[in-house]
Amino acid sequence: MIITISREFGSGGQEIARALADHYKLKVYDENMLNEIGIHESYDIDQINQYDEAPRWRIRSRTVRGLTNSNIDNIAMKEFDFLREKARVGASFIVVGHCGESVLDGYDPITIFVSSAMDMKVERTMKQFGLSEKEAQALIKKTDRNRKTYHNYYCDHKWGDSRFYDLCIDSSKLGVPQTVRFLITYIDMIQSNLPD
Repeated sequence: MIITISREFGSGGQEIARALADHYKLKVYDENMLNEIGIHESYDIDQINQYDEAPRWRIRSRTVRGLTNSNIDNIAMKEFDFLREKARVGASFIVVGHCGESVLDGYDPITIFVSSAMDMKVERTMKQFGLSEKEAQALIKKTDRNRKTYHNYYCDHKWGDSRFYDLCIDSSKLGVPQTVRFLITYIDMIQSNLPD
């Protein structure tokens, strides 16, 4: 079982992924992926984390004959290869972001996009990071803009385009715990319909 979760910042996508992982006893790959790949053995992991799911700077980057000077490209390619290899050997896992629905398209993942009403995202972000309302709004907009730019650079389809996800869900309608319960029912129904 492979589940990919793309999400708007503050929508609870990370929390939803963790809850699904607990329920199905699956590994989650998100910002921890760099550690999983083993990049920490040869780099300062805190410095490298700034490139994780970061938009590529075209002005500062060059690609010639498949080789690039972009740290962002190099990190993204390592992460994509890592996910494909996990899928190739038959591992079950959840991936949060990282173009999962596109990178793993050939492995028939269950693909989910989590959005939420802005007021709920602001409330969650204020509480989680101790920000003012204005600061939370700015962080949400900046992070989602970066995620969209990153995704749209590496994928053929647009971030959040419902045609490319099995399910798009607004977590503010049910709240995160009930959204998790709904998704478990949905995933179980998909799994029960798979051929033996």
